[in-house]
Amino acid sequence: MNRSIASFEELIDRYADYLSGKGIQFNPQGFPMLQPQMYLDEWPELMVPYRDRKARFVHNPSHTVLCLFTSDMRIYPRLEKALDDIPEYSRYMGAVGSDLTVTSDMDLEWQQAIMLLNQLYLATLAVNGVKIVQNLRCGSPSTITCLSCVPSGVMCATSTLGCANTESELDLLFAEKLFAIRPGKLLLYGKHDPIMERQANVAGVPCRIYPDAHTLYKQLART
Repeated sequence: MNRSIASFEELIDRYADYLSGKGIQFNPQGFPMLQPQMYLDEWPELMVPYRDRKARFVHNPSHTVLCLFTSDMRIYPRLEKALDDIPEYSRYMGAVGSDLTVTSDMDLEWQQAIMLLNQLYLATLAVNGVKIVQNLRCGSPSTITCLSCVPSGVMCATSTLGCANTESELDLLFAEKLFAIRPGKLLLYGKHDPIMERQANVAGVPCRIYPDAHTLYKQLART
C-alpha cells in the first residue's frame, strides 16, 4: 500500500468524525455500531469488483453486489473517495466491505487500524443508504474481536481469490469467525474451498459461491 501512515490515520479520523456527525455510535474499540437493517438481506445474482461494474456480464445492476476483492492499489482510491462514489454504489444492489490487506504477520495495532478503516468505509456507505455486506477479512485470531461490532444474522462475504485452499480440517480460523459473528448468509467470492464450505455448513450458515471477474470474462469470451 503506497500511502503514508499519516494519510492512513487522516482517513480514519475523517470518516470517524463524519460518522459521529451522522449519529453513529462506536464500541470501546472505536468500531462503528451499525443496525441490522443497513445490511443486504436478499441473495445477489452476481458479485463483481467495483472496477468491473460496467462489464458486459453485468446485466442487472439492481441484482449485483459490488466488492473490493482486488489489490490494495485499487482499493485505496475507493477509500479516499467513499462519498464521491455513493451515487455509483446506489445504482447497484449493495456493497461488500473493503478488503484492504491485513495479515497475521503485521504488528497487531496495525492490523486493528486496517480493520477499523475497512469498517469505517463500510459504515460510510451504509449511512448514505447503500445496502452493505460485511467483509469477514481479519488478520491474526485475536483480531476476530474487531468484528464484534457486527450484528449477528447479517449477510457476510469473504474471498478465496489468490488464497490456497484451506489445507486441514484443523484450521479453524474461518470457523471461529463464523461462530463469533453468526452470519445469516455467506457469499464466497472466487474458487470453491471445500473445507470452508463444510465449516459454513457445520455452523449452520447458508452460503453461495460467486465466480470472480476473471472467470466471468473468460466465460464471456467463450460465448
